[in-house]
Amino acid sequence: MYSGNKRKKLWREEKERLLKMTLEERRKEYLRDYVPLKDIPTWTEEVKSKNQSDEEKAKEALQMKNLSEKVSLYRGDITLLEIDAIVNAGRNGKPA
Repeated sequence: MYSGNKRKKLWREEKERLLKMTLEERRKEYLRDYVPLKDIPTWTEEVKSKNQSDEEKAKEALQMKNLSEKVSLYRGDITLLEIDAIVNAGRNGKPA
């Protein structure tokens, strides 16, 4: 078993190695399929692409332009996303 200092050193070396790689080089090391972030539409793109039967909801969503251009909704295995971090914003059952 590695000591704590040895593990930290190995992690730092691996982190430096990965940071020096291009995206294509990193992708060659993936063990599974992945979903690139560019393939997930933003909220704005999603609203525009849907057949908008309820124009009021569409207008409301588009009014939140700044946020809706940054937020994407994804349904699927989040471990396949080609992203740097996953944040769980759950409230642990506590009411808002």
